[in-house]
Amino acid sequence: MSIWVQLWFAILAIADRLLGTRLAERELARLQRRIADHEAQANAIRAQMEKLNCLLHTSQVEFCVLYLRQRRLLRPEAWLCFTPTESADEEKVLDTLISRLVKHGLASVRTEALGEQTYTYHLCPNWAAITALLASQKEYLDGVTLSWLEEIQNKQTE
Repeated sequence: MSIWVQLWFAILAIADRLLGTRLAERELARLQRRIADHEAQANAIRAQMEKLNCLLHTSQVEFCVLYLRQRRLLRPEAWLCFTPTESADEEKVLDTLISRLVKHGLASVRTEALGEQTYTYHLCPNWAAITALLASQKEYLDGVTLSWLEEIQNKQTE
């Protein structure tokens, strides 16, 4: 408590003793209600932050899936093979894929040394985990991702 709050309660305690009132008790109850209100607001903010973090993670995974699909459409024979020394953009994409997919258990990566300081990365997405995550957040997905997800789920049921 700050010095001013302590001083205020000391004055209220003296007034209570001299006048027989319950001012300190009422002030304490008022402060406890304010604390409870602030805690409720903080809990609501925490819940919103958790939801937003979940949505952010889902959108990042969605971005990664769209990128992987594009790579597959453009270069089907090497869509999971990355050699970051070819371009700086490729290195940024690989870092993004690793941080969004591999660190969350949605993909695995292995490296292959090509020479000194040169590596090729092979990314293997865990499509079952990715589709389960995206299916749990269907209402927030893009139309393209939704159609892809429905296509995947239809193939799994056949």
